[in-house]
Amino acid sequence: MNNPFLILAIANVVLWLGLGSMLISYMRKRPIFYNGDCSDKNMTYPSLSIVVAACNEEESIKRAIHQLLVQDYPNFEVIVINDRSTDHTGDILKELENEYPQLKVITITDLPSNWLGKTHAVYQGTKQAKGEWLLFTDADVMFSPNSLKKAVNYAVNNNLDHLTIGPNVTTKGFFFSSLMSWFQFSITFIFMSSKAAGVGAFNLIRKSTYEEIGSYKALALEPVDDWSLGKLVVKKGYKQEYGISNGLISVKLYDSIFTMLKGIEKNQFPGMNYDVAATLAAGLFNGFIQIYPFLGIFIGSTLSRILCGLSIIIIFTCYNVAKRFGGISLKHALVHPISVSLHLYAILNSMVRILSRGGLEWRGTFYSLKELKKHT
Repeated sequence: MNNPFLILAIANVVLWLGLGSMLISYMRKRPIFYNGDCSDKNMTYPSLSIVVAACNEEESIKRAIHQLLVQDYPNFEVIVINDRSTDHTGDILKELENEYPQLKVITITDLPSNWLGKTHAVYQGTKQAKGEWLLFTDADVMFSPNSLKKAVNYAVNNNLDHLTIGPNVTTKGFFFSSLMSWFQFSITFIFMSSKAAGVGAFNLIRKSTYEEIGSYKALALEPVDDWSLGKLVVKKGYKQEYGISNGLISVKLYDSIFTMLKGIEKNQFPGMNYDVAATLAAGLFNGFIQIYPFLGIFIGSTLSRILCGLSIIIIFTCYNVAKRFGGISLKHALVHPISVSLHLYAILNSMVRILSRGGLEWRGTFYSLKELKKHT
């Protein structure tokens, strides 16, 4: 076989037949959490501590924390850690604390060595948590009514130790929404491949499990702390589930494509354990499997074009299956190669910037690469 385009097309479609079927099966098995009343009125709910780390979140924190505090859950507390904020986050939290007795605010003014800001804040919050279950979430996540009951109900009835839920992501514009859809796909693929999941917007875990895996002390210098938490849960043999929100929780992660590409800089290269070879290999693999079919339909023999067309059909099928996830649309597949290209740029940019700086800079604090690598 001396036709290189045919060889590439065969390799691509074989990969998509295997990985595509696995991804579709994995997505279909994910529980979907909708907005609405919780049907199990006879359940005895365990106590719950919600831990929220906040750093300069004045735009969203009042609404987000208020939505947590008015939840119809029988026994819960909300612990917000004001982590060195320089805006009005602290003032807003003081007002809320005076109004709601179940809110506890912890203020952090200094960051000790060998800790990231968020991991240290969450760790300090959990030390004061009294609940049987812990919910780690972010200060910009919006919760629908009864969302706590629904999630805890599902976790308890399915004997889970850890439940993580991917939120609906609020975006504006076709291209931005398309990029976010692909980003959600890539996260789902990573979770499927690693057999472990963790989403910062919603990590619900038994307190006993949290303590057994080493608490956030074990994640002190982990920029991708949410997924790292999930990996520890699985590694220690505990039962985990990854679900998808369709109206349960939502978040506006970024304002634009530019701010998104900048924002994900901190976790792309760290997510590859700062391994240059692995990062480059992952980039080449994704470029080949995700982008090549859209080029291959225009080059090579008729057969190779047909095979690339089959790969594209599988890609569109994946998007169609994912429509049950809130925010993903079949039309986003039309610009799939553009979305993937932008994400690959973000991954390479993350690697280059961290290597050139000799570390990671995030929220005004610099963390040396040498120290970060010690904790991978």
